[in-house]
Amino acid sequence: MTRSHAPAGLLLATLLAAPAADAQLRNCPKLAGDTDAYKVVLDDFAYASAAAGNDADLVALKNDLQFNFGAQLRAITSAARQLNRDLAVPLVVVECPGRQPSLDGQEFTPELAETLSDSRVVVEMWGRFDLRSGAGGVPTRRATVGYVIPPVQHYAGSDDAPPIHIVDYPKGGAAIAAVELTNLPEMPAFALVGLGTKAARARRYDLAAWAFNRAEGGLLEAQGAAANPDLDTLLGYVRREACKVRADARRDGAYAGALKLGPDRPCPESP
Repeated sequence: MTRSHAPAGLLLATLLAAPAADAQLRNCPKLAGDTDAYKVVLDDFAYASAAAGNDADLVALKNDLQFNFGAQLRAITSAARQLNRDLAVPLVVVECPGRQPSLDGQEFTPELAETLSDSRVVVEMWGRFDLRSGAGGVPTRRATVGYVIPPVQHYAGSDDAPPIHIVDYPKGGAAIAAVELTNLPEMPAFALVGLGTKAARARRYDLAAWAFNRAEGGLLEAQGAAANPDLDTLLGYVRREACKVRADARRDGAYAGALKLGPDRPCPESP
């Protein structure tokens, strides 16, 4: 299930440190560092109860998720290098201990989205693990993972591209499979959408086109069999932006790359 929903120095410190009423959106000093890198932010994953926090399988899932999180990003940067040495993608994982947005992401206001986008955050991720009683008293393990794509929230309207996505796992069945939670197709797809959006605004056309094209494949994988209107809408945004990047590159006299090739075609309008 998916549900959507100033001056840099002082504003960054104020917004990133501001406490939330219903969650722990703590300051994360690392967000203001490494100004040359695009950032994928991993907040704390909470446990819904003491029993969940003491469950060995859930603890193992959390550890596996954090390990695979970095591995997925390394795969993205490696794929870019294999395609073209000029497509250097300085993606870094920023871990923010103690930072726990509410599950619906209500803290991610337009002002905070602008600040995070200016700090080159392409996606921020958080979540909660839960242990529930199933049939016959057998415990079932569940997780809810939230994602926000700050560049999309800042540059696009929510009707054009939902920036906040809340995903419940397992998507089907009664229990979480480790592979489902530790190989999340949503995470790299959302990171690439944010990366493409930032690169397009910086006129890094080759990087933007590559990111959007790769994001499209990730979103198609994430859709699965169940209907998902928010992912459908985000997919439409990605396809429109990919077309617009190619059109902008062909019109830019300072650009002489491969996107100059081919006929100029009209791009679909936003809904």
